Amino acid sequence: MFPYPVTYVDLGNSGILAAKATGADNIVRVKAASNRLTETNMTVLTSGGKLYMFVVNYQHDPKVLSLDLSTMTSATARASSGSEAILSNTPIPQGNLDAYSKQALARGGSAASDTKDQLSVRAGSVGYQQETLFFPLHLRNRSNVTYDVDFVKFYIQDKKVAKRTAEQAIELTPTYVYNGNLKKIEAAGKLQQVFVFRKFTIPDQKNLVIEVYEKGGGRNVKLKLSNRDLLRARGFR
Repeated sequence: MFPYPVTYVDLGNSGILAAKATGADNIVRVKAASNRLTETNMTVLTSGGKLYMFVVNYQHDPKVLSLDLSTMTSATARASSGSEAILSNTPIPQGNLDAYSKQALARGGSAASDTKDQLSVRAGSVGYQQETLFFPLHLRNRSNVTYDVDFVKFYIQDKKVAKRTAEQAIELTPTYVYNGNLKKIEAAGKLQQVFVFRKFTIPDQKNLVIEVYEKGGGRNVKLKLSNRDLLRARGFR
């Protein structure tokens, strides 16, 4: 996370992948293309005219998952613990995103729900604030086997696809995920997350599909929301 919008990123080799986070001009997402990454470098230039240079190595289980360059006081990066993202068209600091997300989870309500193999997923009522949509998800593991979330996918898809016609889906990337670092649901446990997106609507002939995938397993759940669910979105205090 940088103090100014990022204008340029240069990667030392193809072993690392990097891109600006969708909707966040000052955040660069970085990951290894494979676990065979050899030491390389990354250079970032911001609109503030400052140049940042990094030496990049592979680590299977990194202890630091985010770096806040806007508050660094030394040459050693430290983990961000409450920094504010600069969101394009959604000028909401992270502290407010967290507060709105908690309100969205506390409201209850249900836009859609499904259960598979004792894993239940419910999409709560959609929230809206400052050109931003909040999608709360309530996951409950009713089995005696731990559930590890691999990823959650949002995409827009036709309600009906004609035979012999290619099915097209448009994937959406959240600008922020509340409790996004939590991936494990213990036996008889639960997990609550909120996925934040810049405002969008859905054509009447399409659905917003939400899929939750289990890591190394088959307990995958799919929810479908309509444009009506989005238009019912409620504001926050």
